[in-house]
Amino acid sequence: MPEAEFFQKLEEQFESALPFVAYRKPILTGDRATVTAFLQQDDELNYTENFTESGFVFAPFDTSEKAILFAENTSEKLHFEQVVSEEGTAVLTSQKGQISEEKKLGHIELVRKAVSVLRAGEMDKVVLSRREEVELKEQNRLQLFKELLKTYATAFVYCWYHPKIGCWLGATPETLLKVEGRRFKTMALAGTQKYHGTTDVEWGEKEKQEQQFVTDSIVENLKASGVEDLERSELYTSKAGNLLHLQTDINGTLVSTDVPRNVSTGYGNIISALHPTPAVCGLPKEKAKSFILSEENYDREFYTGFLGELNLQKNVQRSRTRRNVENLAYRAVKKETNLFVNLRCMKIEDNKAVLFIGGGITKDSVPEDEWQETVNKAETMKKVLLK
Repeated sequence: MPEAEFFQKLEEQFESALPFVAYRKPILTGDRATVTAFLQQDDELNYTENFTESGFVFAPFDTSEKAILFAENTSEKLHFEQVVSEEGTAVLTSQKGQISEEKKLGHIELVRKAVSVLRAGEMDKVVLSRREEVELKEQNRLQLFKELLKTYATAFVYCWYHPKIGCWLGATPETLLKVEGRRFKTMALAGTQKYHGTTDVEWGEKEKQEQQFVTDSIVENLKASGVEDLERSELYTSKAGNLLHLQTDINGTLVSTDVPRNVSTGYGNIISALHPTPAVCGLPKEKAKSFILSEENYDREFYTGFLGELNLQKNVQRSRTRRNVENLAYRAVKKETNLFVNLRCMKIEDNKAVLFIGGGITKDSVPEDEWQETVNKAETMKKVLLK
């Protein structure tokens, strides 16, 4: 489909107040840059019950709430091939806005309370966040989406809309879960610094230790969920937009079951093992999550939740041996799932973008320094998401 027709369809869907999502997965070397959309044909709110359905899923941070599903079989599906230029850097054109002294003091007090709990040994780490409103100069949501597509080739870029929920956009670097057949991949991501032309950078012991905590926790939770053949890569520096992170890749095999191979059994166990990750919640997970939900004083909604493709069919080309050709079996169909952590995202409210900024807190954190770090991150976030 031509790009202009693709966006015209989205515009009509938006004007009709009907749900849709448009997205592009991170572009790997040699991959085509395919932008995909699901256009739901009514304005109902539908949920996944056990992640066995096929479609696009959008899940909140709070695991007690259900994940929203745009079902594949009741949605119109669109594609266009994006012409990709070299990844650029967004230029900030939003207004900075003023942060009230009350909000500043409130966040510092929250961090101080968390440090007290951490020093008492009740948690090892907790990730605390805040929201910040920024007035938009460019108020066309689809134009913002186009800018993200042009700027962030290595991120999962999306625009999601439901009239009963609102509009969210993002460019996230973090994979929650990729499943093809029975093989799965995930990652541990922690530590952040600005990109200055090279990935050959030095990392402090704090960042390395935090990344190790995240990796160990994910591996431990996956083992408890019953996966097999777990492997992890060496630690390396990855680039996402104008930021660098410490990353470890983790992969393995889902436990085989007695269910026939062509029947999806859902990913509830493995998703529960991974979400929310230590990088967006803390350690131990349940204690950190409880602290966040009771003390953070705002609803994260879909920030630090997850989103992406669920159980979509993928044609896999097999080797064209004589036997396969004779049996017409050189093309196999597999189910594929691609889920991403909803970081570097914003919610559009009227003519404002609501940004979400978080940071990991340990027993050695200095509350005033943690506040300043969120201010610095907010400026980076605006450059990432607002052009």
